[in-house]
Amino acid sequence: MKRSEAARYARWSALVAFVLAASTGAVYLKRQYTAHVEKKNAPPAPPRDVERQSSGITFSKGDGTRTIFTVQASKSTDFKGQDASLLEDVHITVFGKNGDRHDVIHTQSCQYAKADGGVQCNGEVQMELQSAADAERLRRQSSAVPNIIRVETRGVTFEKATGRAQTVQPVKFSFPNGSGDGVGAVYSSEEGQLRLIRDVHLKMDSSSASNGKSKSTTAASEVDIQGSSLEFGKTTHSILLFGPVTATTPAQQLTAGELFVSLDPAFRARSLIARPGTLGQTPEVVSRGAGGDSTKLRADQLTAELSSEGWVTTVVADGNVNGGAPAGGLQAEHGELEMWPRVNQAKLLTVRGNVRLQSRDPKTGLQRNVKTEALQLNFTGGQLGQQNRLQHSETLARGTIEWNDAAASRSKLTADKLALDFGVTGKAQQLVATGAVQTERELKGKPLQTADSKNGLIQMEPTGEWSKITMQGNVHLKEGDRSGEAQQAVFTKPNQTAVLTGQALARDTSSETHAAKITFNQATGEIFAEGNVRSTDLSAKANSVQLAPAPTNLSSAHMEANSKTGRALYTGHARMWQGASVLEAESIELLRDARVVNAVGNVRAVFPQASSNDQSQPKKQPSLWHISAGTLTYWDLENRAKLEENVVVQSVDQRMRAPVLDLFFTRATSGKQGVPGAAQISRAVGTGGVMIEEGDRRATAEQGVYTAEDQKFVLSGGNPTLYDAQEGITMGRQLTFHIADDTIIVDSGEGLRTLTKHRVQ
Repeated sequence: MKRSEAARYARWSALVAFVLAASTGAVYLKRQYTAHVEKKNAPPAPPRDVERQSSGITFSKGDGTRTIFTVQASKSTDFKGQDASLLEDVHITVFGKNGDRHDVIHTQSCQYAKADGGVQCNGEVQMELQSAADAERLRRQSSAVPNIIRVETRGVTFEKATGRAQTVQPVKFSFPNGSGDGVGAVYSSEEGQLRLIRDVHLKMDSSSASNGKSKSTTAASEVDIQGSSLEFGKTTHSILLFGPVTATTPAQQLTAGELFVSLDPAFRARSLIARPGTLGQTPEVVSRGAGGDSTKLRADQLTAELSSEGWVTTVVADGNVNGGAPAGGLQAEHGELEMWPRVNQAKLLTVRGNVRLQSRDPKTGLQRNVKTEALQLNFTGGQLGQQNRLQHSETLARGTIEWNDAAASRSKLTADKLALDFGVTGKAQQLVATGAVQTERELKGKPLQTADSKNGLIQMEPTGEWSKITMQGNVHLKEGDRSGEAQQAVFTKPNQTAVLTGQALARDTSSETHAAKITFNQATGEIFAEGNVRSTDLSAKANSVQLAPAPTNLSSAHMEANSKTGRALYTGHARMWQGASVLEAESIELLRDARVVNAVGNVRAVFPQASSNDQSQPKKQPSLWHISAGTLTYWDLENRAKLEENVVVQSVDQRMRAPVLDLFFTRATSGKQGVPGAAQISRAVGTGGVMIEEGDRRATAEQGVYTAEDQKFVLSGGNPTLYDAQEGITMGRQLTFHIADDTIIVDSGEGLRTLTKHRVQ
């Protein structure tokens, strides 16, 4: 081998050796580096007390072929000498006894007890509670809105045997349209129920609009609820809060022994039921008005139904319903309130069962009470920001409304139906009473007034007091010993009048009056009647005018009377008759206390004349005197009447004229003991120029006196003169006519002479 070849071979050999050495070093270094990386990434060496570690663990509890829950962990560590395992990245999935749940409990680490299967999680715990259907819907459609209850807490213990998870730590939870917190919780996987142990605070917000409705058209409905404990039923879609419970909104506050909230599938509140619960705390709602006033509603149970958009649709109150406000109160056994959509304002309230409604005007002191078995109230509203006020109310059964004012007067109205309308200011305007209407009015120191009719219409004052009552159809009235009847009666409170029309009749213990219209003024005691007035006085008392032992009758076009003064004035073709006595005039006035009758204007009267005492004359009916004059005044106590202005008194055969004539009466004997008989003319005295006519004879004098007992005329004063067509003129100081024997005695001043006239008829 040449020297050069050997050198080249040596160089190649060295190069190959170097390459081999380098390759060997690279492999070694690579292995060292790989070992380093694997050592770095390898899990730490188990502690000395660790018995075994595994990358995952799963165990379940089932009922037959159905799995109730499954516990999964990404890593499990068993410790030496301990019957427990450390689970990391733990997921507990609950399917429920019926397989309708898909609740997940997640935490980072838990202690797993091998003996009983219990899991103790000391760190943060999250729960997601949802139904199997909602979970499947989210799996198929990831963009769908989750329908999940989320719970955050710590220190949770899960019992494998019961499937129950519990903690004593603070708990926060949220769900669609609501959130809350409390202290301590128990979750039952089999029932899908979450219970918060104490200090529960729940906030529900249903004001989020749906179906295209904006918040601006919907009243805010956020509710802040506090209670002692809570049960959340995921499968039943319900929340039960144990009391004392307080639920607050911007305008209302509810307190109760317990509150049950029913939820729809989207976890929106569907209904709320407030009950006394085990605490026996009666539910009460307090509403605060814009002016600071508040109203209260109490009942054994309060139920509110809500729409899917969040507003209250109906409120039902059951058992011992009691509502209160500064202006009044309401009691009933049952109540239903329908609300206007979107605005949480009352629309229709119906209460039933022993209904009592009270209202009071603080300015006037007027109290108004309504009693019925069923009452309905209608309210205006329906627009957000629009004032909600009472528009109409009516009883659905026979009802009574009563007014009591500060002056101690009381008015009451009862009917088969009462319907009350209110004005734009919310003040009562008109009350319609229908069917068997009855009224009562009681004033201090005065007898009770009652009335009944078929129907009635009442006009109201702004204070709520009635101002005018119109009763129609067979009206009957009574006040003490007075009564009335008519087809219509109108009572006006300001001037305290009652007006009867349509066959009107007013009656007391001794008299009655018929007329087309009769008006009573209670304050003054005045009575006005018009239109074919007819009155009858049935009394035979000593304090009334008694011309005969028979009823006194009066008729006229108009009448004015006063029950306090005892005065009655009949005008317009006035006529009065009693027994055989008749009196007509343009007006006839009766003064009860004075027992006086005054007749004015074209007076016409008929009075019986007393019978003669001449035993030789046969007994006959008393003759009647027909009288005309301008005025007539009769004094019953004096048995005397005074006639003035062209007085004419005429019997069958005689006529007597005078400017002024006084009639004197005697009482005929009566068959009834103690009752006076009819008043009969016993004497007539004419003054101021008297003229007496008998047949074709005529006598004049200043004064003329007629005596019925001996049937004679005595003329005196002013040169008495007798004119006789056959005998001529006879004059004397006094002339005396004896009608019975047709003789005349003339006193000439120088002696007496007697003339006997025998006329041939």
